[in-house]
Amino acid sequence: AGGSFEIATGDDGIHADTTVTISQGELNITQSYEGIEGFSIYISGGTISLVASDDGLNAAGGTDSSGFGGRGGDTFGATEGAMIEISGGTLYIDASGDGIDSNGDLTVSGGEIYVSGPESSGDGVLDYAGEAVISGGVFVAAGDSGMAQNFGTDSTQGVMLVTVESVAGGSDIVLTDSD
Repeated sequence: AGGSFEIATGDDGIHADTTVTISQGELNITQSYEGIEGFSIYISGGTISLVASDDGLNAAGGTDSSGFGGRGGDTFGATEGAMIEISGGTLYIDASGDGIDSNGDLTVSGGEIYVSGPESSGDGVLDYAGEAVISGGVFVAAGDSGMAQNFGTDSTQGVMLVTVESVAGGSDIVLTDSD
């Protein structure tokens, strides 16, 4: 609910078997396997910057095989009740795996979210097994489109998913209007 944290770890930056709630503060995860993992993740405020060699945010049951413990289970199946809810705050996610991965639902109603990565076609900036709805906030993401998912049709905020062929690093991608 506040404070300032700088975390570097070989496993999850923050992990809870049940619920992770972040409402204020500054969180800088400079190295992790998964940035923030819990059965449910609620973010309503604060500034979060994280680097993950796998998923940035991951809502999964305690029996998934994430982390170095590899507890077994179905890592691709839906987990009843698992969810990520973002209603505020500013998030900067640099993930080599999925940017935001929910084995259940994903709801974005506010905040600013910037996702960079993944670079492999087996991951996506969004990965969810239930429903994904956006009704507010800012969501900008760039990554490989091999497993691309977009927010669902129940969303009340306009969403645009654009895919491009591979481009060389350092290339500019420019968005322009009709003029």
